[in-house]
Amino acid sequence: MLGGLKVPLRKRKAKKLKLRPGSQRDPEIRATVAGYVRTLVRLYENTDPSRGIASEENKLEFARQAISMWWYLYGELLLWAQSQIAGYEVGRSNPEFMEKLAKVFGHEITVDSHVLEYIGLGWSWNRVNYDDPMMQRVEDAMEKYKPNLDERAIRSLIRELLVSRSANSSFWRFELQSALYALNLGHVNELFMPEPKRRQGNPVQLLHWKMMALQHVYYHIGKGLKKYRALQLVADALGQSVETLRSWEKSISGDEDLMVQLGSSSLAGELENELDKYSISKLIKMYGADYHRKIADIEYASYALKDIRSTPLKKIQDGLRTARLAK
Repeated sequence: MLGGLKVPLRKRKAKKLKLRPGSQRDPEIRATVAGYVRTLVRLYENTDPSRGIASEENKLEFARQAISMWWYLYGELLLWAQSQIAGYEVGRSNPEFMEKLAKVFGHEITVDSHVLEYIGLGWSWNRVNYDDPMMQRVEDAMEKYKPNLDERAIRSLIRELLVSRSANSSFWRFELQSALYALNLGHVNELFMPEPKRRQGNPVQLLHWKMMALQHVYYHIGKGLKKYRALQLVADALGQSVETLRSWEKSISGDEDLMVQLGSSSLAGELENELDKYSISKLIKMYGADYHRKIADIEYASYALKDIRSTPLKKIQDGLRTARLAK
């Protein structure tokens, strides 16, 4: 199982498109990607050092927004490629499934078969055409035979998705590719060596549950509760001391990403009624702040609110106990 903290995911609403039967291609793809490209170009130009000190304002945030926007563009334009390669890796890991699938379709499935793209789409949140009959046939077979995309296959998939001779990102891609290849040979590269820290139970799970507890604290702060009262409320529910929660907060204070999560939780409390009543795009227009910055704030607040609501304090208490006992 691939462990880690939750990452916000967005499921795209289905478009009303004139789709070709049996197609997973957006006939309006040029219009679909145009907005992403315009935004990326605007960020590219507005952060140009030649514009002077004014172009430094919020530059780190804009850099993060640009990377995030790139992945939405990737999701539109390259999902087919990712899916073809993912299907190929599933096929390599599950030869018996591929034999059964070949019988379902009545022909041999090769590395170039469209069927592989449909298999790979099975791990994606979104697809262009939900009424594609070929997709339904593949999904039925996957539901029946349950092919596995195991850790070895995932590592091989990521390596393939990192393939490029582009020099501008080679300093991290080549290192990651090499480390992933080494893992599949049973060797742990230095890149994946854990930091030499004292550990209790499962540190990833523990961090997740501690963060969820702190998100509840900041949610209540956003609702207007004084911080000491919010800490006391959550600590009592978890059977912890306020000082323990303060120590958790101090331990993550140097991690900017985790602190952003807490800020999002506070904003979730502050905007809870609005988030329930209006769409994210409507809220952005209502607040009228800088688009690139505000869209991130409000989207992350929306994700944080969903996490907080779906993770009551009793669940966090149980999670903390399980994570501490994990080997």
